[in-house]
Amino acid sequence: MRKYLQIRLYELSHYVEIIISIILVISLLVLTGRLALTLTGIFTIKSGIDTYLQSFLNQAMSIAIGVELIKMLSKHTSGTIIEVLLFAIARQIVVAHGSAKDSLLSVIALAILFATRKYLFTSFDDTSSIIVRGSQKVRIANVLARVELPAINKNELMRDLMLRYLEEEGKTATIGASIAFSDVALRVDHMHEGVITRIEIIKSLK
Repeated sequence: MRKYLQIRLYELSHYVEIIISIILVISLLVLTGRLALTLTGIFTIKSGIDTYLQSFLNQAMSIAIGVELIKMLSKHTSGTIIEVLLFAIARQIVVAHGSAKDSLLSVIALAILFATRKYLFTSFDDTSSIIVRGSQKVRIANVLARVELPAINKNELMRDLMLRYLEEEGKTATIGASIAFSDVALRVDHMHEGVITRIEIIKSLK
């Protein structure tokens, strides 16, 4: 019962994130339109160019960070998290105009983030996964996950494909057992009375 609730709550959290993303998209579209309308008064500003530009850049960078946040909620990858942090720090440098020490620390933080993204990420650090039923047809799973799993016929089931490759590799069908292709991997997520009931499809986003 506890495991069932954990799975259901985990699935529900994804739907909540989607709803939050939709709300953010609507808000950012409205704010972008409002920002565009401010350009109509660019030739009649009375507060000075510096003040106007400061306000404009502040709003533009805030919207850009919001866009990156939507990406992070929609696509859970290390890359999107890094991009959100990069935009946030860049906004701090460009808009905030802090002290020389603050600017130096921000530049160092940017350098660390760029180095992390370039040297510490591997191909499957950025992955997307989807869980399908073992009774799902491979051709349907290919459409849902946007992959190209090799089925022997159009009616082959995911559990049959999984068993076929596990046998070829001399592996036993147990929870956690996995097989890998060039850009996608399959893992047994759940079994019931020796039958594979759920399979996780894990694909690289690069």
